[in-house]
Amino acid sequence: MKLQEEQMIHGFAVDRSRYVPELHSQAYEMHHVQSGARLLYIQNDDDNKVFSISFRTTPSDSTGVPHICEHSTLCGSRKFPLKEPFVELVKGSLNTFLNAMTFPDKTMYPVASRNAADFKNLMDVYLDAVFFPNMIKDKQVLMQEGWHYHLDSADDELTYRGVVYNEMRLVNKSFASRILASLPMTQTLSSAMTARMRGARARMSAAVVASSWSRRCWAMASVVPVK
Repeated sequence: MKLQEEQMIHGFAVDRSRYVPELHSQAYEMHHVQSGARLLYIQNDDDNKVFSISFRTTPSDSTGVPHICEHSTLCGSRKFPLKEPFVELVKGSLNTFLNAMTFPDKTMYPVASRNAADFKNLMDVYLDAVFFPNMIKDKQVLMQEGWHYHLDSADDELTYRGVVYNEMRLVNKSFASRILASLPMTQTLSSAMTARMRGARARMSAAVVASSWSRRCWAMASVVPVK
């Protein structure tokens, strides 16, 4: 299907058309007249069909809200009120790629499949998820994916839990442990001094690392694609 500049198709106006030799593809830049949404359509002969809907999610602080929303978005929607439709898609879809990713300034929800019917179904599930997510009316979704208080029994200590919260704990812990291990003094101090100083150094270094890296870690966090 050859599109012409200024042509209208399904509510989208074609702004620019250009052939991209590196991709052996015809690229079209379009915009949705009613909403202003921008669309990049890449046309070629590849039978692996790819779709991604993306949003600008520039954070205003280091609380990780875009990352939490990315997780929560795929926890059920208006047409698919399952607890974890993403898990069901992974089990039953013919997809070649299925995930969601948070970047420092945007959030993406990409899908891909070589089967036309499966591809349309994936798009339907993802579009309904991003525009009509259950998290809007069910605060427990955000608590589950972000953070919440957890207590196994009345005698246990109150702890924090949450999918994103646990992910970021691992990220921060990893950064701290790597930097501590690389400190020259940690490697050269005598065993007698190390026993006394390692505890103080670990506490001080961990605090510095957590403070300096936490903002960057929250902003850079993303879901690792599952192949």
